[in-house]
Amino acid sequence: MFNRSRIWLFAPFIGLFFLGVGFFSLWSYAGDEVEARLEAENITWQSLARSGFPARLTMDFVAMGWRTQNLAWSVPALRFTVMPFETDHAVVDFSSPHRITTAFGKMRIDHSGNLASLVLDTQGLARASFSFTKPQVQIMTTKENIALAGDDVKLHIRRAPDNAARTDIALRTGRITGDARLGISRSEIDINTPQSWLTDAPAAGDLVGIDNFIITRDALTFRGSGRMKLAASGFVDGKLDMDVVNLVALFELLEDAGLTRKRDRQKLMLLAQLSSAFSGKSRDRLQVPLRFREARSFIGSLEVGPAPRWR
Repeated sequence: MFNRSRIWLFAPFIGLFFLGVGFFSLWSYAGDEVEARLEAENITWQSLARSGFPARLTMDFVAMGWRTQNLAWSVPALRFTVMPFETDHAVVDFSSPHRITTAFGKMRIDHSGNLASLVLDTQGLARASFSFTKPQVQIMTTKENIALAGDDVKLHIRRAPDNAARTDIALRTGRITGDARLGISRSEIDINTPQSWLTDAPAAGDLVGIDNFIITRDALTFRGSGRMKLAASGFVDGKLDMDVVNLVALFELLEDAGLTRKRDRQKLMLLAQLSSAFSGKSRDRLQVPLRFREARSFIGSLEVGPAPRWR
């Protein structure tokens, strides 16, 4: 039989054993908590495997999806990683593609890589950051199909600090190609929307604040801010205060779109330069108050065409 002194030789190993068992219990509990929170948000999956003990908790989901009455999303697989004692912060690695279905159409997003950082609290999503590498987007509606491809894209979302019913969204993109109407060289867009947009489709009456946007299309740059409302008619109401840099590129774009004629360029250029001079801007920069009202678009009091549709 072991005497008392020899038994104490095993005490450190016994302590480490019970410490390991306790830590594994906490690790398993953290995984159960993550699963419960996902299920509470109506997120489903086909299968799940856990790994990473003891340094981290990694959960590999297969065929994950999420659905509400007007919105559905799915992805073939994703890897969800959290620290065992910090389950409110997760790093997510999405496989390709994302599939999104709304009442207005379908969207497919293919990519070479998509990582996200998510922070949750008792009210749900507090903030999130997404990065897409070489995304390719297909948008299919009953009226048209749109295909776009881009460089790296970054998307940041947070609950507005001064109003829990609003969400701040910041989008940064490089060059986007595909549809000639939507091709750009660079964009920076900061908007605020209803918090409900994170869990449901946009609805008539929703207000969208455009805090700042910069869109560059080769030599042409648009800068501005404004406020929009989603009208029940399916069109957008509101106003954008824009600065346009490079008037020559602007009129070339309008001519390509069939909104103006090349023979009118000199006359329009003169009017634009006079307006710039009176506003104190440079001769190659124009302030443009763009308004959307009753399904029509106006520059000042001049009607220029239909307003954008939101559905």
